[in-house]
Amino acid sequence: MNRTTRPTRAQTAGRRPSGLVSSTTTLLATTALLLLSACGGGAADGGAPAPAGAAPAASAATAHAVVPEAAALVPEAAKTKGTLTVATGEGYPPFEFYAEDNTTLQGVDPEIATAVAQSLGLQPELQVLKFDGVIPGLQGGRYDVAAIAMGITPARNKVVDFVSYFQGGTSIMYPAGNPLGLTLDTMCGHTIAVQQGTIYATDYLPTFIKACTDGGQPTINVSTYPDQPAATLAVSSGRADATIGDFGPFAYVAQQSNGKFEVLDANYSPAPYGLAVPKGSELAPAIEKALEALVADGTYAKTLEKWGVSAGAIKDPAVTRG
Repeated sequence: MNRTTRPTRAQTAGRRPSGLVSSTTTLLATTALLLLSACGGGAADGGAPAPAGAAPAASAATAHAVVPEAAALVPEAAKTKGTLTVATGEGYPPFEFYAEDNTTLQGVDPEIATAVAQSLGLQPELQVLKFDGVIPGLQGGRYDVAAIAMGITPARNKVVDFVSYFQGGTSIMYPAGNPLGLTLDTMCGHTIAVQQGTIYATDYLPTFIKACTDGGQPTINVSTYPDQPAATLAVSSGRADATIGDFGPFAYVAQQSNGKFEVLDANYSPAPYGLAVPKGSELAPAIEKALEALVADGTYAKTLEKWGVSAGAIKDPAVTRG
């Protein structure tokens, strides 16, 4: 698949929702297989639905050598355990989704998490669960780290720590041709689908809704779904006019849609993604050092290029304690 047709992001970083946003759109078309299965709420590439709750999964990532400088920072308890328990998700291509065997996870997050674990001299154990169960799982000590395309926000940073690894950005996806002429500034009075527990549901849509009501326009009708495939299905079935989420995953899904979807070429409030760890985790510096090594040796860049999201690359992973 030729990923060079991926749309570029408009330079709208840091802008407020009340301003005008570029509304140029790019149609991305190849096969419909991924989209049809993702919209059905099962595996993103045609497998059966993923198991409910946390479930172990294998990663398609290739092996990475131990990085001595990073491994030296691993706490003794983690060394003794010998594993890195990673909370992740599925159904969110190209960051996390199942291969055709419905067992092997593929995408940016499983590959980065696996490379980080191996750099630390630990065996990765990937556990698939719903997004809104991740932070409680970290707080409860069930997971060492979460790799699930989680945006770093002040509210989240109060309860978990992060190591940044990607620069995300918000856009909307709608039916091809954009029949309603939607932009980030014209969602008032329309039905917008969103995945529950995400920053788009908890932070960004309320901001857009306030802009609508403050301007004397109808509010946005928000339809919340348990995962992104269900939100995408709402758009394809006509129950929602568009769905709001991250530009990169939307571009990937649209690219697989055989011309059914388009993504608004705009980037509202770019924000970093982070690998989340329990508050005060001693693993954070080790993970930071491992990510720095992956950036330096090219593993990080190759992973993002493979999945068509190089535009979100960062150069300096950093721990944020909140």
